[in-house]
Formats: sequence, C-alpha cells, structure tokens
Amino acid sequence: MSALLSMTGCVSYNVVGPVGAPAHGASVTSPRSAQLADVQVSAVGIDAATRQAISRSLTHQLSHYVSQAGYFERVTEYPTRLGTQDVLLKFEMTSLKGHRGPHPAYVPGALLTLTLWIWCNGPIYVDRFDVAGNLVIVDRDGVELARAKDQLSLAHNVGLYGGEYWAPTMGGKQLTLLVGKLLDQATVQLAKR
Repeated sequence: MSALLSMTGCVSYNVVGPVGAPAHGASVTSPRSAQLADVQVSAVGIDAATRQAISRSLTHQLSHYVSQAGYFERVTEYPTRLGTQDVLLKFEMTSLKGHRGPHPAYVPGALLTLTLWIWCNGPIYVDRFDVAGNLVIVDRDGVELARAKDQLSLAHNVGLYGGEYWAPTMGGKQLTLLVGKLLDQATVQLAKR
C-alpha cells in the first residue's frame, strides 16, 4: 500500500477488518444460544467474487467477536439446530469505504517549514472511513426479535510517527466499533422481549 501511496498520493479500498477484540463485554448476557448467518455485503461498487470473499471473512470474524464479547450464553455454528429460545444474527454491511489521501496542509506546511512539518509529526495523510450496516436478530422460525442500524463516518490525521503511517489498520478499528454498536443496540431490544 505504501508504494501505491507514494506514486498516487491517495488510495481507496474496501474495509474488511480485521475485526478486533471487543472494547467492552456485554452489559447483560442473554441466556439464549446464538448463531450467525452468513454476513451479507450489499455495499456498492464491489464485484460478486469480492463480496463472497468479504462475506466469508467477516462471518468468521464476527462469530469470534460475538463469542468473545459474551452477548449470548453460547455461540453455535451451522449445522447445529437452533432451539426454541435460540436466535439467528443476520448482519448486513451496506458501506465498507476506506480512503487515504494527502492532508491539504501537508505540501504547503512541509515546504514553508523546510520539512520541519514532517519531522514534527505534522499530518501527512487523512484517513476517511464510511462504514455502515444493520443487524437483525430472528428466532428459529424467522420472526424478527430485534433490529439495529448504524453508520460511522470518521476521519483522522496520520503523521510520520503515528503507528498507522507504517502499519495502516485499513479500517479495522472503525469496523470493530460499528459491530459493537450494532450488537449493543440489538441485544438491548432483545433483552426486553
């Protein structure tokens, strides 16, 4: 990625993780067992083969995340049959946009300060993320029990000494934040049923 950045100055990509560890555990653990359906990727501008690859990757990552965060007593996998009180989590990712471009003050700042801008950790790039998705929780008969929808549009500056300058996270932190928000919203609704 750094070679591409040095030649073009900017790059756009699909945010695919990795989904990190939960920032916090579930406030309440549901006594139900949960299972994840394959994550649906409906974000625009992604071809069918890439959608399928992202879906497989995110399904595995999100299953691990849900299990680790403790939202449910147990997380099972297909072909385990859901019990009468068990639920199916259906994630859909509607936007997975990531973009790194030069900071608007980088060139003038570096020139006017004779590169002191760079060496004093002035921003070189701006990382922008637009990640969105929804989560529907259904029972084993497909009856909707809870629904959550959220979108995060974030931007942050990257300087020479920032960890993301040398090892970009490619939106993994932002995707983790989105998944946590969706699960928090939906499981609160589920607890009221």
